[in-house]
Amino acid sequence: MPTTINFSKLFGKSPFKPMKKHMSIAAECTSHMPSAMEAFFKGDKETLKDIKHSIVQLEGDADKILEELQSRLPKSMFLPVDRRDLLDVLEMQEAIADRTQDIVGLMLDLPMDVPEEMQKPIMRLVNRVTDAVNGAYQIVKGFEDLVETGFKGPHVDKVQALIHEVVGIETDADTIGTDITHTLFAHARDLDPVSVMFLYQLVGWIDDLADYAEKLAIRARLLLAR
Repeated sequence: MPTTINFSKLFGKSPFKPMKKHMSIAAECTSHMPSAMEAFFKGDKETLKDIKHSIVQLEGDADKILEELQSRLPKSMFLPVDRRDLLDVLEMQEAIADRTQDIVGLMLDLPMDVPEEMQKPIMRLVNRVTDAVNGAYQIVKGFEDLVETGFKGPHVDKVQALIHEVVGIETDADTIGTDITHTLFAHARDLDPVSVMFLYQLVGWIDDLADYAEKLAIRARLLLAR
């Protein structure tokens, strides 16, 4: 069942607590990715269905918080940073949750055997994008500390280090994704065209998670610079 959210308690006078909650849900969605990929490789549809059900419920909770934030940010909150920057961060958080749901749905809708030599690289990609999303979550968690210090002091350095780390992970994920694509096209003759297109889309969508985490990190960097 969907979670009941006490918005008055969650929001208070600052958007950063609900932003952190929203990002924690997005990260929790992505945390299911390794198990989902293992089930996909095994052709375990029942496990995939269970994982998708969990992600759909989480994504529903994230949507509620997002709607409440979008309605409150422009009106009732005094903020030390630009509202547009915060809305951009929220957009990336929501994109992470949405894309995770898309990925698991794609696994269910178009199941197939993945060439064995591609399975370990794909799992490595999944683990790296999960690292990127977790890093993005740590950045958002850091916003609360920054508010208390007026976006100054050692907490800024800590968040800047996290931003640098997420950007580096995204670069790593891109490299892994490119290598997987090259392997896929090298085996294209052994696979039917639909399978090739499907796997290409799957790898691209997984890599999107790292891209969204990087975009969040870059927006956070701009936010700190203003």
